[in-house]
Amino acid sequence: MKRILILLFCLITLFVQGQNPLFIPPLDTGFWNGNVRTFNLNMQDGNTQFLSTITTPTSGYNGSYLGPTLFMRKNDNVELNVTNSLSEVTTTHWHGLHVPARMDGGPMGNILPGNTWTASFKILNQASTFWYHPHHKPNNWQDSDGTGGQVFRGLAGMIIVEDENIDTLSLPNTYGVDEIPLIIQDRAFGSNGQFLEFINPLFIGRPGDTILVNGTLNAELQTHAQLIRFRILNASNTRTYYFGFDDNRNFNQIGSDGGLLEHPVSLNRLRLSPAERAEIVVDFSNDQGQIVNLMSYANELRNILLVYVPALLDKLDTTNYQILSFNVGAPTSNPITSIPQNLNTITPYIELNADSTRTFTLDNGPPMSINGVSLDMSVINEEIPLGNLEVWTIINSSGTSHPFHVHGEPFQVLSRSDGPVPDNEKGWKDVVFVPLAWPPGSGNGWVKIIKPFNDFTDSIFTYMYHCHILEHEDAGMMGQYIVVDTATTVLPIFENSINTTFSVYPNPATNSIWVRIPNEINEDYTIEIKNSLGQLMLQSKRELSFDISSFPQGLYLISIQNKNVKATQKLIIQ
Repeated sequence: MKRILILLFCLITLFVQGQNPLFIPPLDTGFWNGNVRTFNLNMQDGNTQFLSTITTPTSGYNGSYLGPTLFMRKNDNVELNVTNSLSEVTTTHWHGLHVPARMDGGPMGNILPGNTWTASFKILNQASTFWYHPHHKPNNWQDSDGTGGQVFRGLAGMIIVEDENIDTLSLPNTYGVDEIPLIIQDRAFGSNGQFLEFINPLFIGRPGDTILVNGTLNAELQTHAQLIRFRILNASNTRTYYFGFDDNRNFNQIGSDGGLLEHPVSLNRLRLSPAERAEIVVDFSNDQGQIVNLMSYANELRNILLVYVPALLDKLDTTNYQILSFNVGAPTSNPITSIPQNLNTITPYIELNADSTRTFTLDNGPPMSINGVSLDMSVINEEIPLGNLEVWTIINSSGTSHPFHVHGEPFQVLSRSDGPVPDNEKGWKDVVFVPLAWPPGSGNGWVKIIKPFNDFTDSIFTYMYHCHILEHEDAGMMGQYIVVDTATTVLPIFENSINTTFSVYPNPATNSIWVRIPNEINEDYTIEIKNSLGQLMLQSKRELSFDISSFPQGLYLISIQNKNVKATQKLIIQ
């Protein structure tokens, strides 16, 4: 009886909560080291009190859950020092930022426990909302040390980029007052207060039945009777939202993933799949003293599931539910009273001008795959000539919808199977919702995008393309591409003119490798193995076999050299 009473108390504590003030992540503008805007981020474990009497084991950047909002400007030279204080290997990816592949923080960029990785690049993006999160490839997609598990525990944060164009626009821009970040996640809690990482067999993801906004349960924002700008990030692992207000009011979307739209788009519903972002402006001028609720209208969503199986769905799949409450108070002094009708200039790409086309078919499997191939870190799936403008058709042959994300430069949406491209998707994007066929049984759903590849060639470090349901990418619905300069001679592996080679077997490897050296290297030689961050993992003279069983999986560079020759090639450990 005592155990039953304790359990009942825990359940009541979990689900009978009052409104909690919305937490606003601190704004981190970095510090200037010469002409470089510098940030220090520490990935760490901790405990967070979401519930009134119970703490939850979590992870975060510079805190126990989530991370600070990083502020940058276009053309800034930035340096981000990321320290891994976790007990497991991880990475940090700058989602949506247009950066060199070796600075992208994808699955190649492993940061070992106790180590610090420094990412340095110039901000090339226009003003918009981006985010950062781990991108580690686990051994098994269900493992908690993959992207899905690490993000679910709380490793994520927002990035704000501004530029000269947005400086000229009269938009709400006081962070935490009339410009509010909203990081929206679904989570599930067990009776002990821990996150319940239930892997839904239908989604193959980690859905939750409880909404957190900026890490706040049952969140309420004390806001003002005026125009308020919201930067919305769907940071959920698998859930798609269909946002709207409980009074069905209209609001204006002013920005999408990669920048401002050309003009405000009036909406009363906004669909955001995982990893998509939107900037909206809401008019609360006539709501002083009122409560207004932001909702997700799940009952109105379509093209999410091919087969409706109630037993495999949670309560958020089958009902409309509240995201956040707004308690509207008096306006601030000198509030913004209108928004500009001309926000940005976007030159649309023309499909007929494309240099080539590619098709990517998403399949739930098993195994999860793109074009019938599950991710193999040792394989480069696509080589794209520098300067290409390409049309990609993403086909959904599975039973669920997929948010498709491409690293590198942003893209534009050309057409889609479920109707005309809506006005709020005619800006710059880096994630696109790929629907099921509609009506059901009419074939496959698809989306056609057009994307430039103008810079950042690299023959070793790759960009990724993948489904952004995090468990789908962990399970292999992901591929790699490189950008190659076909106008110049491809650099040889070797750093001198000797036409020679050496062999590493096996490659990919797991526990051990051996090296076969050519006749040209017949004097004293040194073999080195470095990880993708350039850190020396092994150095040996005149040995040919090596135990690499303690090395974390990922990309490594193995080199052999003497006084006459030096050669380097990739080693994949998996």
